[in-house]
Amino acid sequence: MTAVEPFVRTDNAPQRGRRLAIVHSGSYAHLYAMKDPAVLAYQPDFVYLVDLDDGGLDGYDTVIVGDRLHPELVARHAAQFRAVAERGNTLVVLGENAVHTWLPGIEWEGRPTNFWWWVTGEDPMIRTRSHEHESWQYLTSKSVIWHHHGLLRTAADVVPLLVSEEPDADGRPHDAGMMLYEDTVTTPGRIIVTTLDPMYHHGSNFMTGATRFLYALLRWIDQT
Repeated sequence: MTAVEPFVRTDNAPQRGRRLAIVHSGSYAHLYAMKDPAVLAYQPDFVYLVDLDDGGLDGYDTVIVGDRLHPELVARHAAQFRAVAERGNTLVVLGENAVHTWLPGIEWEGRPTNFWWWVTGEDPMIRTRSHEHESWQYLTSKSVIWHHHGLLRTAADVVPLLVSEEPDADGRPHDAGMMLYEDTVTTPGRIIVTTLDPMYHHGSNFMTGATRFLYALLRWIDQT
């Protein structure tokens, strides 16, 4: 009698070598993004900020701090967030999180939010920079030029990716501050900071550029 070979499954997906955590607030916008198949494709672990324990982010190669989190809870866990990059991994901080209060060396300057510049025909003064940078293999102008909630500055030699080009005292255009940058110099790891709030607008079904940015950001950090 011929021996029967044991059944072995061949359709199991391989285990990913990298682990992604997305820290969220449980808001409707975050919950919407957390059910989006395009987000789930990156197999993230969703970490509820309220339940985050000490050491809860250990072992993750990439941590995204979702936008518009509770400021007191962010401050309480700021050391954990910083530790991600200090271990040599990737920390991504989305907008409206007062990052200047818990990441060292950052200055913040608020700006009025213009939701409708594309309707009124105004120049949003948002400009892309560092076009040779790897991020532009994933980002596009449509994914980053919508609106923002202020400008960031730092003396560190970071890579500016999105800036506000405004007139100086003599009326000449200059880069007044950044809305998106990558920092690979202040820690052994990588810190990506933006004043854009893509999860909020994606989950609110308002601002198509925000959805493009969220998807492109996930591709960028996954591939690099």
